[in-house]
Amino acid sequence: MPFDCTPVIEKQISAAIGGIRINSRLPESVRFRPIPPWYVSRRPEGVDAAVAVLSRARELVSDERRWCKRAFAVTWLDVPVHAGSRFARRYCALGAIKRAGRELGLPIDDANRALEWQTIIPVADWNDDRTRTHTEIVIAFDAAIAALDAVPVY
Repeated sequence: MPFDCTPVIEKQISAAIGGIRINSRLPESVRFRPIPPWYVSRRPEGVDAAVAVLSRARELVSDERRWCKRAFAVTWLDVPVHAGSRFARRYCALGAIKRAGRELGLPIDDANRALEWQTIIPVADWNDDRTRTHTEIVIAFDAAIAALDAVPVY
């Protein structure tokens, strides 16, 4: 486990294929899926913005104590608040994306779409599933970031 206590996720980078393959020991609910070029903006600034938002959102929920379900954000006392609130301390996956976009001043559409491509269903519904674990959330963020890194830009 790294110094910042984030879970270590083993990745195998395949130079021949140019993609990232995540080990089969990972949960079935999250698999690395390459993003088709038509699904997100292919402009370099759009891809860079989406990666920045997803990276910051991952930081926000990297500690399991900072992740929640059934609300975009909550206070330490579990009172639901909007993701941009100064009292927000715990975030769902979509709430973390909203907060990251607000903090960075970047659009969140491509970041949300990239994460949704990995989860297959809307992010809010996927996050709130009663069987969802924190590890799956972090893995999905990592897979979305890796998939965006592999998108060809024009």
